[in-house]
Amino acid sequence: MYSDKIVNNFMRPLDKYCYIDEDESVRKAFVLMDSIRKEGKPLCIVVLGVSHFEKEIIKGFVTPSELVFGLLSHFLKGVQRSGPIFWEGQFETECLEGVNKRVEEIMLPIKTYVRGSEMLMEAVFLLDKYRTDFLPVVKKDEVVGIIHLDDILEEIYGIILK
Repeated sequence: MYSDKIVNNFMRPLDKYCYIDEDESVRKAFVLMDSIRKEGKPLCIVVLGVSHFEKEIIKGFVTPSELVFGLLSHFLKGVQRSGPIFWEGQFETECLEGVNKRVEEIMLPIKTYVRGSEMLMEAVFLLDKYRTDFLPVVKKDEVVGIIHLDDILEEIYGIILK
């Protein structure tokens, strides 16, 4: 029996996402994320960079998790060594210092991809294996879209709640 449960049928095209260069500041990523949040777009910024061959490529993603934990990573790394020490005004201080980082420092790098012709179960497997919510979808070695955990969840709702 043929199934239409292939990645191409669930991915979102690249034009549904906003982009940022890996060399931009985290401050700019916050401004962009606030804008897309207000517009109701997927809460994911695609990070662009340049390959070894001087070709623009997708290097990673920035989601709300990367913004929070990347912004406060200086504090979080210190906690692992000495335990948490909190002081008044610490949150604001960490935030104001963290926004000067480059996007590349906080982004979630692409670890794998899925082909659009693969079964949806392949995307589920890879999302779980790499503990990510987003996967680039490729066709002939070119990224054509992104599949998000939410896209798969919508399909599961349709199967279970029908």
